[in-house]
Formats: sequence, C-alpha cells, structure tokens
Amino acid sequence: MVNVTVTFDPDDAADLSKARAVLDRLSAASDAATTDPEAIHQKVIALLRGYGHNRVEYIRAVAKAAPGRARYEDLVAIVGSSKALGGTHSSIERAWRAKGMPGPFVETDDVGDASMDMKLADIVLYALHEVEEPDPLVAARY
Repeated sequence: MVNVTVTFDPDDAADLSKARAVLDRLSAASDAATTDPEAIHQKVIALLRGYGHNRVEYIRAVAKAAPGRARYEDLVAIVGSSKALGGTHSSIERAWRAKGMPGPFVETDDVGDASMDMKLADIVLYALHEVEEPDPLVAARY
C-alpha cells in the first residue's frame, strides 16, 4: 500500500485543478493495472489456488453459465447448503477485493442466481484449465 497526501487550497481554482490532475493520474494508473487481462489472469490463478474443491466448482459453475446465470439450486448442490453458499460467495468476494480488484467477481440476483462478466468468465475458465491441466510437455521433460 502506498499513502499519498495531496494538499491544496480549495478556494484556488488553479490549485484545485492541479490536485485533480494528480488524482486523475493516480486513478488511471490503477485502472490500467486492474483491466490488463494478464494481471487479471494472474490474480484469478492466485484466487483459485487458495481454494478447495467446492469453491472452485462454484466458481466454475458461474463462469460456465456466463453470460447467463448459474441457478441457485445448482450452486447449493455444489457447496452443500444455502448457508455454505453465502459463506462461499462472501469469502470469494473478500479475496477478490483483497487482490485489489474492483467490482464483484460474482454477482447474485434477488433469488440467488449468480452471474459473472463474460470477459472475466473467459479468463476464469482458461485459468481453471491451466491450474488443473498443467503443460504436459513440461512434465514430460523430467
């Protein structure tokens, strides 16, 4: 984490403009880091490696359903109970934000069905394949 202090006179238009330029520049750098597909890919891999079977299967089900929604009943069947589903979703969202990522990883609607952004779902499915099916040529060399 980096702390930045911006001091300006709110009554001075030129000073305010300079402060806004600094904040905009910092915001743009942050947005670029969180929208780079390779950066997202690496964060998804890190997220997946930190989870067991049920959470990974929950993530897979939601990603496979994209751009549609994974049904609440199917997700409960994966994790075991509605209480476990809530804990699973909450844990994943906290971990995603802890990695500095904006917005939700998985969105839920009023009835509990879950969805994921299509671009993110593509990255997730690719990362799942990488984590579960390592490059066989690397393994064959040893």
